[in-house]
Amino acid sequence: MNLRKKIVTMALAGVMTFGVFAGAMAAGLGVVDMGYLLQKHPDFAKASATWQSDVKKANADFASQVKGQATDKDKQELARKFNIQLNQDRINLFGPLEKDIITKTQEVKDEKGLDYVVLKGSVVFGTAQDITNDVEAKLK
Repeated sequence: MNLRKKIVTMALAGVMTFGVFAGAMAAGLGVVDMGYLLQKHPDFAKASATWQSDVKKANADFASQVKGQATDKDKQELARKFNIQLNQDRINLFGPLEKDIITKTQEVKDEKGLDYVVLKGSVVFGTAQDITNDVEAKLK
């Protein structure tokens, strides 16, 4: 009788372990190529042109203002201020595009019943469904 309980207990433990493992395997994993999607975003060309213009203007402004700086420390402080402003400009330009891509990625994730979506190249081993093209279709 005692042997029978042990066998039943082991069988139940095995079934439960398999159930947890199978559930984990059923969890859907998607990957998305954010760089590709950013370049394919309908507003990317406009944002990129604005960004390039901002960088050129900042470089010209920096070149004219740095001449009036006496010390290297003053020049470094001026460069830091310009870098902070350029970084903020970049966030303002590309942030809305990234948010749009994330929203569309969430929609595709939900439609496909995926549990997780990670950046392409983040999966070290195993399989994941590439949903980049599906997200791209939603951006149009």
